Amino acid sequence: MSDYKDEMNAIERKAAYFRGERVDRLPCSLMFEETAAVYAGIDVEEYYFDSDKMLEAEKYIVRELGVESAGINVTLRGMGEAFGSKMGYNSDRASHLIEPALKDYKMLQNMDIVNPLKDGRLPIILDSLGKIKKELGKEVSIGSGVSGPISAASAVRGTTNLVRDMIKDKENVHKLLDLMTECNLAYAKEVYERYGLVCGIGDPISSADLISPKQFREFAKPYLEKTINGIYKITGQKTTLHICGKTKGIWEDIADMNLSAFSVDNCEDIELLKNVIGDKMCIIGNIDPVSIVRNGSIDDVYSSVKECIVKASDSPNGYIVASGCDIPAGAPIENIKAVTEATKKYSKGIKIGERADWK
Repeated sequence: MSDYKDEMNAIERKAAYFRGERVDRLPCSLMFEETAAVYAGIDVEEYYFDSDKMLEAEKYIVRELGVESAGINVTLRGMGEAFGSKMGYNSDRASHLIEPALKDYKMLQNMDIVNPLKDGRLPIILDSLGKIKKELGKEVSIGSGVSGPISAASAVRGTTNLVRDMIKDKENVHKLLDLMTECNLAYAKEVYERYGLVCGIGDPISSADLISPKQFREFAKPYLEKTINGIYKITGQKTTLHICGKTKGIWEDIADMNLSAFSVDNCEDIELLKNVIGDKMCIIGNIDPVSIVRNGSIDDVYSSVKECIVKASDSPNGYIVASGCDIPAGAPIENIKAVTEATKKYSKGIKIGERADWK
C-alpha cells in the first residue's frame, strides 16, 4: 500500500478537482457518526455531552484513520432531543428513541422553532464545531449536518407513529414537517453565521425501505426542497444529500433538486445513478461498510473500490469515493485505511469527468 503516496492534502485535492484540474487521486469520504468515538476509545454517551470528546474523536479519525473530512452532525435524533424526546444512551453505539416528545398533535401548537443555543445537545454540537474547525480546519474539510425534515420528525413523533399518520392524519404531518424544516434552517443559519460552514443533509426515512416514492413526493420532497433551498439562501452554496437504503425510485426527483452532490447507499448501483443524475451533480458512494469494510478482507476492499471507480469516475460533475453509509464499529483499521489506499491506486492522476486509467 505504501507504493502510492498522496501529493496533495484533502483540501487542496477537493478544490483542484472541482476546478477541473488534474489531481493526484479522487477525493475519498468515509462516513462516521458516533462510531468515531468508538474507534477513538471514547464512551459514546460521554461523547454526546462533551464537545472536547467530540473533538478528540474527530482528531482520531482524521489523523489515525486518514479520513478526509470532519465535523459533528445533529444526527437523526438531535432535533428529537431538542424537543424533549426521551433517548436511551449506550457506551458503544448510537442513542435510540425511547419516548417521542409529540404524543398528541394537540401539543404541536405549543412547540416553537428550536433555539440552537439552548435546546437539547445543539449548543454542545455548536461548541464542538468551533473546536474542530480551529484544530483540523487546515487539514480537512469541516462541516455539519441536519436530518431531512421527515427524518427529524421521526425522532419527535416516533417512526411508527409518523408512518401511520401519513395515512390517518396527513394535515398534522404536514404541520410537523413544516416545523422541522424551520428548525433545520435555524440550526443551519447558526452554523453558517458562526463558522462559515454549510450543513449537509441526511435523510434515512426518505428511503424506499420505509416509505414509497408516492409518499416521498407527498411528504418528504416538498420540505426537503425547502431545506435545500433555504440552506442555499443562507449560505450561497449548494448542500449535499445522503439517503440510506433504496432510492432508485426517486432519483429523478433528486436530480431536480438544488444540490451539489448526492450520496448513495451501497444497495444501489452507482453506475446507474451516474447515468440518471451525474450530469446534474456530483455523486458519492458506495463501498459496502458492513460486508466489505467490516467483514471483508483487504482484497475485498480493493476490489470494491476499483469497481466503484470504474463505474463512476467519469461522472460529468465529479465522483467521490465513499462508504455507502456510516462505517460500523468493529471494522478492522486496516480495512478502513485500505479504502483510501485503493483510491490512490485506482484513480491516480485523474481529473473531473475522466474515467480513471487504473491499469
